[in-house]
Amino acid sequence: MYSMSRRVTYSEVGPDYKTDMAQIINYFQDCSCFQSDSLGVGPEALDENGRVWVLNSWQIVAERYPVYGEPVTVGTWPYGFKGLLGLRNFVIDDGEGRRIVRANSVWAMIDMKTGRPVRPDERDTGVYTIEDKEPMTYAGRKIPVSGDFETLETVKVTRHCLDTNHHMNNGRYVEIAMEYLPEKFKVHQIRVEYKHPAFYKDILVPKRQIADGRVTILLENSEGQVCVAAEFAE
Repeated sequence: MYSMSRRVTYSEVGPDYKTDMAQIINYFQDCSCFQSDSLGVGPEALDENGRVWVLNSWQIVAERYPVYGEPVTVGTWPYGFKGLLGLRNFVIDDGEGRRIVRANSVWAMIDMKTGRPVRPDERDTGVYTIEDKEPMTYAGRKIPVSGDFETLETVKVTRHCLDTNHHMNNGRYVEIAMEYLPEKFKVHQIRVEYKHPAFYKDILVPKRQIADGRVTILLENSEGQVCVAAEFAE
């Protein structure tokens, strides 16, 4: 496992002095990038080869959220490469070594010129050590969408939403989706399925469904394509 130890900063917490799911995704994203950098296959190296790993789906389960000033250790490792996909676990442990967050993620390698998936080769995957899967209850990466959804106020993709791939960053979608959760809703698990990228000045149309203790948020583009489906469970 690659890990990074840190203290939770004031700028990373909300009014309750706790982090949230969007901040946890930032921790995880940073950790995986730093691991790849340490092995010579980080974002800049991939840029030079015209390739990029793009997130396909998240499943994150938080037993509790890190709080301001708390020491935590964020860890990650790949547990497999299958065809076009890379499979990666993430964890957060508190200062006593208790595991407070677990996550599964699925990634696809994309050719930056064509925008299409490509099969990773040995230079992309051979530097990683494959480790055992984290023990957790694994959910499917596809989020079923059916029934009626409430259409909410549109959102414009601004510059601060973009990452080095020139489209909306993974965590930004979740930040936006969380704005439409009921005020007292306590997120224990999130599942996110990424379908189409959003770009600068795109208009996103949020749609919401609340049922059976879950809130599902769709972020659609102006053409009616679902960019992201996010399912929050208490």
